[in-house]
Amino acid sequence: MPNLTRLGLPGDEQSWAALGFTVTDGRFRVGQVECVLGEAAWGFDETHADPATLGVPCLESAETQSGAGHPNGVTIIDHVVYWVPELDSAVTDLTAVLGVPPRRRFFPRGPEGPEMAFYRVGEPFIEAVTSGRPPALVGVAFMTADLDAAVAAIRAAGGPIGDPKPAVQGGRIAGVWRGHVNWGIAFMEPKPRN
Repeated sequence: MPNLTRLGLPGDEQSWAALGFTVTDGRFRVGQVECVLGEAAWGFDETHADPATLGVPCLESAETQSGAGHPNGVTIIDHVVYWVPELDSAVTDLTAVLGVPPRRRFFPRGPEGPEMAFYRVGEPFIEAVTSGRPPALVGVAFMTADLDAAVAAIRAAGGPIGDPKPAVQGGRIAGVWRGHVNWGIAFMEPKPRN
C-alpha cells in the first residue's frame, strides 16, 4: 500500500499555530505525514506511474521532524479532500499512480450528493470527490480522541473553529471557518465503539 508521507498546506506558521499545531520552520508532523506550509501539494513514499497526471504538485521528500504532540491533541490525518472534474478518469489515474484500486466508491450523501472514491494511503484516506472543477487538493480533516478538548485548545490559541456536530461518517466534527486559510479544514472525533 502506498503511503501519503508529505502534505503541502496553504497558509503560514501563525495560521496553523492558531489551530493548535506546533510549527517549526514551516513544518509540523501529524502521525506519518510531514506537513509543509506554502501550497497545496502531496507526496507519497512510492508511486507506480507519473503523479503529474493527478494535476496536483508533488512534494519531494524532505528532512523529517519528530512527531511531537500538538496542543490540539491531533494524532493523525483522517482524510485529504481531492476535487476532480469527473470520477471515472480520476479513479483510473489514481489507481495507476498509487498501484491500488479505491477501497470504496459511492454517494455518501445520497444520490443528490457528489460521487466519491476513497483510497487508503497509510494512515489517511484520499477522498476523491466529483466536482466538475480542475483537479485540486481542497481540504484536510484531522483526527483527535477528544474533540471538545481540541476545540478548546484551538480557541485558546486564537483559532476560528465552529462547535462540534455529528459527522456524516459517524462521530463528531468541527470545521474551521473557511476564510482562515481559504481551505477546508476540519477536526474529527471517531464514532464511539459499541
